[in-house]
Amino acid sequence: MGDVVLHYRPGSIAELGGLLQRAERLLESFPYRTPPVFTPWSPATADRHLPIRPAKPPPVVIGPPHRLPSGGRTHANALREPEGHSLVAEGRHAGPAGPQPPLKRSWSVFTQSSVPQEESLSNEFRGVVAAYKLHLHQRAKWVIGRHNCGGSGDIEQVWRALNRHVRSSRLSTCNANIRRERAEIWVFCDVVRSERVGRFLKEQLQLLGRIELSVHSRGNVFSV
Repeated sequence: MGDVVLHYRPGSIAELGGLLQRAERLLESFPYRTPPVFTPWSPATADRHLPIRPAKPPPVVIGPPHRLPSGGRTHANALREPEGHSLVAEGRHAGPAGPQPPLKRSWSVFTQSSVPQEESLSNEFRGVVAAYKLHLHQRAKWVIGRHNCGGSGDIEQVWRALNRHVRSSRLSTCNANIRRERAEIWVFCDVVRSERVGRFLKEQLQLLGRIELSVHSRGNVFSV
């Protein structure tokens, strides 16, 4: 049992003896129990470095025989238990061994992506990057407005043409969306590729006027 602190009001020193006796009588009803000695569940020091292993290892599952393409040899595969741990119940009748179904294999096929070309930035664009302290791999966006879509101003037609270029991997590093409420198309790309992407958009989509390159917290920083 820990220490017991008795608080009393100043000026009542004469009653202190009675308070101490009353506190002792109250504390007598609490049993005093010695806590048990802690026994760790971990093994002794001699067995501390032994590995923890399951009582029975898992069975080895191997598929049907396969022919190796190099040597032309086959190896028989079966479902077997490890040696020394084979437990077969008596009186169990094995059913007739039927033909095993062939193993089904799934393949993930992907196209080989082209190696990104080194971007050659113009002196003007290098000055923009240095002036605004832009990181070459941060994202920027080209803004295409209705006034860039020719005399008809059909922004939906430009959007369909842009989708064809994105799906054909000609703009593999870009993603775009259309803001119909603002009649604008936003094309996102890395700063290091933004100059080439902007000129590609101007030529392939046959845009009129100038399109603006915008960077977050910087605004419009470049145009072509």
